[in-house]
Amino acid sequence: MCGDTNRPTFGGTIAVLFPRGTHQSSNTSDRSLSSSPESVSSFASSSSIASMSSYSLFFRDTDATTPKTRAIFRTQDAETYHALKECRNVDMRIEKFGDLSITSQSISPLHQFRLNMGQDKNCNTANSMEIEFELPERLDLGVSDKGVIGRQVTVREQGGSILGIGVVGYN
Repeated sequence: MCGDTNRPTFGGTIAVLFPRGTHQSSNTSDRSLSSSPESVSSFASSSSIASMSSYSLFFRDTDATTPKTRAIFRTQDAETYHALKECRNVDMRIEKFGDLSITSQSISPLHQFRLNMGQDKNCNTANSMEIEFELPERLDLGVSDKGVIGRQVTVREQGGSILGIGVVGYN
């Protein structure tokens, strides 16, 4: 990912999240997860989740006067945007590890936040394909014991559908 690119940088961190269908059956576990779009699309079963494409999750620190971090979901796909906006009581977990091949729900996360995607803070801006939240705390956006770089992030609907899973990296 080094070298010249036409992609703009926005500062902070980014995780590209791939949607992954509804409740996992007993013979399908998170251990079979791959971050490729082909593997994650095969798990989709609900119509709104099935129509979702990958999207980005950015973490940025707010100004120095507010000790909180903003989480910004960004997509270029209208169906993905509308599917996310319809979700209520979304659980966003930042795991202690970045290994997508292990089951993470049985291990307590590094951070966990409950989000209502219909109540984003970005509804009055020009970019209508973003959903923005102010998290209740400031995250360490670096590499450290508490840093989010290299950690798995999972966004899950309250009913169990995984709306996206990926690994946090620098933007």
